[in-house]
Amino acid sequence: MIPFRTIASILCALTLLCAAAGTPAQTTIYKQVDPAGRITFTDRPDSSLPAQPVTGPALEALKPAGVIPVGPLTSRRSAAIDANEAARRLAQALLMRSEGAEPLPGELTHGSTGAPNQRYWQRQEKLRVLVEQAQQRANEARMPLLALR
Repeated sequence: MIPFRTIASILCALTLLCAAAGTPAQTTIYKQVDPAGRITFTDRPDSSLPAQPVTGPALEALKPAGVIPVGPLTSRRSAAIDANEAARRLAQALLMRSEGAEPLPGELTHGSTGAPNQRYWQRQEKLRVLVEQAQQRANEARMPLLALR
């Protein structure tokens, strides 16, 4: 049986993916001139300044010379990048947990011969939670990639 938490995370991820699919691909660029004469190009104009939309040849002139336009990331490529980053963070969290297994100075009772104290167990719990969150994120990141197959 699949845990409720997993089902809920999958539904949230699918909802976000569907919402992102409806966003427009192009944004209007506005040119604004402030009282000091500085020109600003933005997609969110300041309501206190006059703004004029920039289109066509004027917009092309704003692009830096020598820049090769790159198309949008495909959803498969984007999902692969996201899954790789989540896997990298999981590996990093697992490494931190394995390196943090030994007690640090001040985490043993009665000097270096005693049992681990509360500080040690609190640190271990934080490392465990970090690994658990990274594992959950890695699982969520793999879902869209599997759905695109």
